Amino acid sequence: MLNITRTFRQFTPLSLDKARSFSNSEYRRQNHNDYNEQDAPKSKKPIGGFRGGLIGFLLGVTLASGAGYVYLMDDYHAASNLLLSSVEELQLSTNKVRDYAKKIEKVEGDLRSLQTHVTTKDQLSELRKEMKRLYDTLEGKQLELKVRMSNLEKDILILESKH
Repeated sequence: MLNITRTFRQFTPLSLDKARSFSNSEYRRQNHNDYNEQDAPKSKKPIGGFRGGLIGFLLGVTLASGAGYVYLMDDYHAASNLLLSSVEELQLSTNKVRDYAKKIEKVEGDLRSLQTHVTTKDQLSELRKEMKRLYDTLEGKQLELKVRMSNLEKDILILESKH
């Protein structure tokens, strides 16, 4: 029987060789004394398919939601910064429009005040006509005065010559 066991051991895997047997043979007992439990590979408990799948699923969902959150926050910050810059540009353009409106109001006020003080072409032509009439009348009166003066001088000369 000893020969059969040795031959059988040659073809069996290592884990079966180190397993405890119920044989009383001399070789097995010697082998059993040399056996160290620390040398034996420890058997790992296999993780069940359901438990591994659930852990994997939860890990995947956690990683995907974390990546989604990071992407969402980056997108939110980008949109927020874009909106903030748009609001600042709108504020600048609003200030420019307000300044232009103030300038336009000032120019309109100046135009109204000038319109009350400025004459039109018709008024100017009427003033020219009136000035020409005044010059004409003044010229006529001046001529009359010259004639009177010359008459007075003649009269004075005649009176002096008589005296």
